[in-house]
Amino acid sequence: MKPDLTIVGAGLTGLTAAIEAAERGWRVTVAEAHSRPGGRARSLAAPYRANTGPHAIYVDGPWWAWLERRGLTPPIVEAPRYVSLVRAGGRLGPWPAELSEAIAALPAEAPTEESFRAWLLRHVDTKTAEAIVGVVFIFTFDHDPGRLSAAFAHQRLRRALAGGARYVAGGWSTLVGLLAERAASLGAQIRTQTRVPALPAGPAILATSLATARQLTGDRSLTWPSARMATVDLGLRADGDPGWFRAIDLDDRIYAARYSLADPTLAPPGHELIQISAACAPGERKTDAERRVQRLLDQSWPGWRAAVQWHRSAIRTHCTGAIDPPGTTWHDRPAVSRGNTLTVATDQSAAPGLLAEVGITAAQLALQQLGETPRPTQAHKRA
Repeated sequence: MKPDLTIVGAGLTGLTAAIEAAERGWRVTVAEAHSRPGGRARSLAAPYRANTGPHAIYVDGPWWAWLERRGLTPPIVEAPRYVSLVRAGGRLGPWPAELSEAIAALPAEAPTEESFRAWLLRHVDTKTAEAIVGVVFIFTFDHDPGRLSAAFAHQRLRRALAGGARYVAGGWSTLVGLLAERAASLGAQIRTQTRVPALPAGPAILATSLATARQLTGDRSLTWPSARMATVDLGLRADGDPGWFRAIDLDDRIYAARYSLADPTLAPPGHELIQISAACAPGERKTDAERRVQRLLDQSWPGWRAAVQWHRSAIRTHCTGAIDPPGTTWHDRPAVSRGNTLTVATDQSAAPGLLAEVGITAAQLALQQLGETPRPTQAHKRA
């Protein structure tokens, strides 16, 4: 039976769109190129249940409220009450209280047109400004967040430090499973290992990367800047406790977290899973980024090398959400609607939110563009 709506991509955005569309009476098919749904939210199977890059869900955001209304909230864990070890200005130690105080003292609003660094330097000294720029890396993944729009960086700084971040127990595949099951229970067809070589006929949502959407549509305007990041995942024997949950290098733009400390199910007994992200400048090689990561671990976790049991690393591009240069806002990103029947919902679409919330909001906007009720198809007429 011909679907009323085709969704390309079964990541968090595509599954959210499938649920909402099915709730509204649409007959939905979701095409997913991989062998299982999840997109960037997939987690590996045991023994080390690593996510595709580190993730957190923000329980103060609109998507969490959406999940709550549907009884789809996954089991979550908070960050352990361990020290966050921070390297700033060449020194490694606990999170500096004066940095929190400086951030709290910043004005509530920042301008769109000015760069974040230039705006900061009107309020704090150079050393503090660079430390705050380093903090903004944690949730933008950019190698130099100081060059971004001050409004963009500052809004996300305030949101990220509000304490709403949580971790999905069992890895992100736990949440993916809940969403996929609900979509299927509502009648949505999720077809894995299904590549879409051309635009679907009829109403469609491209819940993919902008690059894939650009390839399918031939629309070269489907582009927006994003970060380039190296990820390093390590499975280690728990031979000793380094005394931290997070090790954050504000100078070198590296974020490391012992996720198995928050959720022991992510690693075998007596082992740890640590996931690390390092911002990469344009052209930086993966090996060079890995060396930076190793230097941080050498300084913060003596003996870690001898404990390594498993390792993987990758360079990831255009998969960490949108970043807005000075003079731009989310309104300037590629529009969700691309015509009467085609919409594009990505983490870099013209929609508000923090990280993956952008794509989910874009999916909701896409359904509004396509209409509240399904358009009649030949199958409907025959029925």
